[in-house]
Amino acid sequence: MTTVTRTATIRWLTHPPEGSPRLSVGSKSITALPLSVDREADEPLAASPIELLAGAIGSIFATFVSDALVKGSTQASELVIDVTLTMSVEGEDPVLTGLACNLLARVARIDHEQLDAVARTAIARCIAVLNMRAEAITVSIETQLEAQS
Repeated sequence: MTTVTRTATIRWLTHPPEGSPRLSVGSKSITALPLSVDREADEPLAASPIELLAGAIGSIFATFVSDALVKGSTQASELVIDVTLTMSVEGEDPVLTGLACNLLARVARIDHEQLDAVARTAIARCIAVLNMRAEAITVSIETQLEAQS
């Protein structure tokens, strides 16, 4: 078994819970991303932890979709994935209750049903590898196949 370790650092240097924490990652590709921990903010000028979680899930989903298409000899020329997470607050803690993925793909030699099957398998793998409680999450997937140009 191969083990992979990645790191992230949150620096909250301005009298927490006041001020804004900043995120950096071990790869140095993000060095000071402002974070918003205000659950009430609709459009903060900083990324929320839930947006980062949606991005992480979407990235894993994209990798699984891409890998499956390549294995099926139908490599995509483009994938666009929108991930929406729904959180419910139980007491003080938010709980993930919904996961919606919208996949738009430009792929030759595949039909919509095949793309849909790839997407459903990929999201099931995401849920499994992230040890998410599938029975507690409403999952929806929409796929759109665009013609190759």
